[in-house]
Amino acid sequence: MIGTIIKMTAFLVLAHYVVGFLLKVFSRKSKVYYLAPARQFGMVFWSAIGTWLGASILSLIPRAQTDTMLEKGLAAGIGSALLLFSLPSLFVHFQYWRFEQESALELDAKSGVALLLRPGQRYYLDATQVRAVQETKCASNSFFWSPYKYLTLTLADGSQLTITSLLIDLEQLKALWPRAAYSVKTKFICFL
Repeated sequence: MIGTIIKMTAFLVLAHYVVGFLLKVFSRKSKVYYLAPARQFGMVFWSAIGTWLGASILSLIPRAQTDTMLEKGLAAGIGSALLLFSLPSLFVHFQYWRFEQESALELDAKSGVALLLRPGQRYYLDATQVRAVQETKCASNSFFWSPYKYLTLTLADGSQLTITSLLIDLEQLKALWPRAAYSVKTKFICFL
């Protein structure tokens, strides 16, 4: 039971690295960012594999007639742990996807300007508009949901904008406004 799951997992991990390599080879450096499938694939892959493995292991337990109680207990523990750590990142991914699905961001790194487009809204973000930047990230880097974080920008008129890591690598964006007040907030899971 476990041997088959391990073989399938090894194949999927190999496929992940092959697809990642091909995406890097054929991708171009862009100035316009939107919810690209390649970025989503890279962020959600490990949590999707964890969910699949956990659910597969738990579904095999009732059907395995020859396994000992120790094997069943071990499988239940591993399957539950995988689901416990992978499901929150899938929920965060879905929440970020819903929030950013109609957003587009255009960067001009030379002039330090970003143009954020949302349905019916257009935000011109330059050094005079962005007063403060607050980054919200995971307190630890060891969980499936650790790559998920977001920036909350406080604008000159007092309004706030949120941009998630699903839309763009936030380090690129933070570099546009080096003089803005910067703070970091940590959460266990970075729900919006």
